[in-house]
Amino acid sequence: MTASPNLLTTIFAFLLVLGPLVLIHELGHYLVGRLFGVKADAFSIGFGKEIAGWTDKRGTRWKLSMLPLGGYVQFAGDMNPASAPSAGEDGLTAAERAKTFHVKPLWQRALIVFAGPLTNFVLCVLILAGFVYAHGRLIAEPEIVGFSETSSAKAAGLEIGDRIVAIDGDKISSVTEIPEHTVYFPGKTVNLAVERQGRALVLPVKIAGEEVSDDFGNKAKIGDLGLDFAVPVVSGIMDGSPADQAGMKIGDRIVALGQTPINSFREVPPLVMPKAGQRTTVTVLRGGEAHVLPLTIGSAVQTDEKGHSVTVGRIGVESGFGRLEKVGPVEALGIGVERSFGLMGTIVTGIRQIVTGDRSVRELGGPIKIAKYSGEQFSLGWEPFVGFVAMISINLAFINLLPIPGLDGGHLAFYAAELVRRKPLGLRSQEWAIRTGVVLVLALMLFVTVNDLASLPIFGG
Repeated sequence: MTASPNLLTTIFAFLLVLGPLVLIHELGHYLVGRLFGVKADAFSIGFGKEIAGWTDKRGTRWKLSMLPLGGYVQFAGDMNPASAPSAGEDGLTAAERAKTFHVKPLWQRALIVFAGPLTNFVLCVLILAGFVYAHGRLIAEPEIVGFSETSSAKAAGLEIGDRIVAIDGDKISSVTEIPEHTVYFPGKTVNLAVERQGRALVLPVKIAGEEVSDDFGNKAKIGDLGLDFAVPVVSGIMDGSPADQAGMKIGDRIVALGQTPINSFREVPPLVMPKAGQRTTVTVLRGGEAHVLPLTIGSAVQTDEKGHSVTVGRIGVESGFGRLEKVGPVEALGIGVERSFGLMGTIVTGIRQIVTGDRSVRELGGPIKIAKYSGEQFSLGWEPFVGFVAMISINLAFINLLPIPGLDGGHLAFYAAELVRRKPLGLRSQEWAIRTGVVLVLALMLFVTVNDLASLPIFGG
């Protein structure tokens, strides 16, 4: 298990996640408001007492505030950072009144409010698209090559060699599409459509629940079918390696090592590692024909968990859990959008499961848990950290779109009512709704913070 980062690293990483995300969110509001000629009185990162700031030539006070758990843009005409409308515009000239938020047409006000969550969504899209463009899209054939000892899919009648083509009617073309139908649904029964020796079958399978831990000991309950998709097809060969000298080629499918049949590439290392220097044969399928190749297992020195140097066998092949397929920028952007909506769908699923009791409320996390995970992902390198930023960004977009007064979604709900009624809700009604919404948000923050504290080891979590 990897040691958790120290407190300073955790705090730094947390601020590095939340600060830019809040800035981007509020810039969305600010820039669209400015586009429509709305004056911003204040732009704050954080809430509460101002720590530092300056006033620009347009009269906007840019400031960093004491509590770094959010931010706001206060437009002209707002009586507070929650954007409650002011009681009146007395004393304003016509030109000044034209720059206030509440005199703008309904569609402009809605776009200004929607721009904040939208920028968080766009950031997530760009990060995920950037990863896909840089690394390529993983394509892995959904052919079953093995089962875990407790596989629910095997118990339901699936067999080695079956190819999954659909889950609950949704087409499956790559192994990477399977988790969205299984990981978040432990205990659910799904219909797996498979191809078996040219025949089409549909088998109901109950997804097993499994508790897993990451490198830092964080536990989560996930759904698992107990399937192995590590097809033993050679995707890379080291120059001069035993496999290279034996005449193996990329695309060969390993079907036997010596007299032992091979179904999954995971079966190869345990057979090779203890036999450094020994002669054997490897049987491969190439173009539909079997080839038996003599091979002498090579050797390499590696360090075990106790720090001891040990000699292990190697044959010098890589196998694919699939292949990386290069994509262009436009296609990468499309994949980024698709995956971002997928993440948002995952959030909806998680909330629904908590409401129905299928998941524990202990899985809800707040600022302390975000800080903890921020530090952990930061310690793993820039790519896991940026991926974590994308996940938090899409969460901020989703949370802010909830129809709770005081959040962006609450304002959009007011505007929807105004569109239907053809006039705004009463000023007093809006004020009370916003106060109620703020209380609800604060209560939720208190709950998830207590939840976070209870999960810490010092409190027995």
